[in-house]
Amino acid sequence: MVGLSAQQVLRRRMDTTANNLANMTTAGFKVEHVVSRELSEKPATASDNPADIAFTDAWMLQRDFSTGPLERTGNPLDFALESDGFFVVQTAGGEAFTRDGRFGLDEQGQLITRNGELVMGDGGPITIDPAGGALSVSREGSISQDGVVLGTLRVSTFQTPGGLERIGSNLWRATDEAPQPATSPRVAAGFIEGSNVNAVLELTEMIEISRAYTSVSKMIAQADELRGTSIDKLARVG
Repeated sequence: MVGLSAQQVLRRRMDTTANNLANMTTAGFKVEHVVSRELSEKPATASDNPADIAFTDAWMLQRDFSTGPLERTGNPLDFALESDGFFVVQTAGGEAFTRDGRFGLDEQGQLITRNGELVMGDGGPITIDPAGGALSVSREGSISQDGVVLGTLRVSTFQTPGGLERIGSNLWRATDEAPQPATSPRVAAGFIEGSNVNAVLELTEMIEISRAYTSVSKMIAQADELRGTSIDKLARVG
């Protein structure tokens, strides 16, 4: 039972680490790690020593929202945040939030994500003339074209970003906490924010998890072998 509990936690850690490595090149991706906890109610007890057995489970995912490295692309519709916060997008299920600033334009010239969600400005969607002049973007996220301000990228912050729920496509959804307007957003045009995954650390973590899983598997196999030997001896005595 103890071995099975340990294996379940290790499997979850391995899945999370593998997902981190798979998203090393995903713009704006935030690394995740499993946080385990000791169970107060033990699902089993031991009749011999040691009698005090601790059981753990994979309690929650802890996310690191530190800023990833900025990568220059030169694309005028690529944006990165050098500050805390998230770009706001409109999805079919309501508002969502992202650090992935690889944007484009739809047929109406509205700024959209790579999956087609509208990118929101302070006054709603931002419309850009594809045939117009070059864009000018301020550090605060104000977008101008041909001397006309088209809108300002809406950036929202959370006191506890760890409470956000991942909904796929590099998007997050607010849960208990309402978003607040960013007071001093720092927007970099022509850049994207890279993933904050540290490949060396994640590979090291994967090796440690693999070794721990192998050790637990051997422990379970030895316990089963010992149990089988004991049963066989008892059967012979009987």
